[in-house]
Amino acid sequence: MKKWRRRKGVEDRSSCPKRIRSSLNQQQIERILFERKQFKRSIEEIWQVLSPEIPNLYPMKVYRVLKRFGLNRLPEEFLKQEKKIKKFKNYGIGFVHIDVLYAPKINKRRSYIFTAIDRVSRLAFIKLEENKRKEAAVEFLKQAINFYPFKINFILTDNGGEFTHKALPFHIKPKKPHPFTDLCKKEKIKHRTIRFKHPWTNGMIERFNQTLKRKVLQKFLFYSIFHLKQKLVEFINDYNFNRKLKVLNYNSPIQFLKNNYKIMGQRIVI
Repeated sequence: MKKWRRRKGVEDRSSCPKRIRSSLNQQQIERILFERKQFKRSIEEIWQVLSPEIPNLYPMKVYRVLKRFGLNRLPEEFLKQEKKIKKFKNYGIGFVHIDVLYAPKINKRRSYIFTAIDRVSRLAFIKLEENKRKEAAVEFLKQAINFYPFKINFILTDNGGEFTHKALPFHIKPKKPHPFTDLCKKEKIKHRTIRFKHPWTNGMIERFNQTLKRKVLQKFLFYSIFHLKQKLVEFINDYNFNRKLKVLNYNSPIQFLKNNYKIMGQRIVI
């Protein structure tokens, strides 16, 4: 009765604890909120992405953090923006997105990373080059063709000079076909390019590049080109063999290929 004498009213008060106890620090909480706001991930996706970084993380813990900050349900403006984004058409395996990104300068020298990812299996391939000229793009495509265990049918790139002549003015555009496009024709691959000033239409490879930057380029301070190559190899092996993707029913790209396609030597039979 002592607590009732001190109260001014007789209404029931909340039984929630005034001091919230959590094993997560402020940085880990902000990381969960960032994944929710920036990429609009579900609770299971956040758990899958952050469980290697945050120990003892489970979906209910993620939900409690989102509930505390009012993000257990995505805001209506986020949902409206998602509805405006058109989904990819259903293509078979062998539709590869290709792009190139800048690597950090090492000893005042710039290098470039060519990246490729298959739309269906999410199997990725990367290669470090000293430049991003068309010769480097052609060499990357040759190695990508040998890397993928299935026939590449389509390739989607931007309009950079390493991939196409479309961005050049008409009066200086060469008569000969671009070497990258020429190689695609020889390999019976249909080369497509995105619309000008529409980089989001190649969003799958852009999202992969963001992951590569976050996991490697922005995480380490490289002291040599060999150190950079080592980290890139570790990343791509972990991505292809160990990364669980929701779109693949929480399988890694390699496991998805093993479960859904017959592998004959180094090639896949559909």
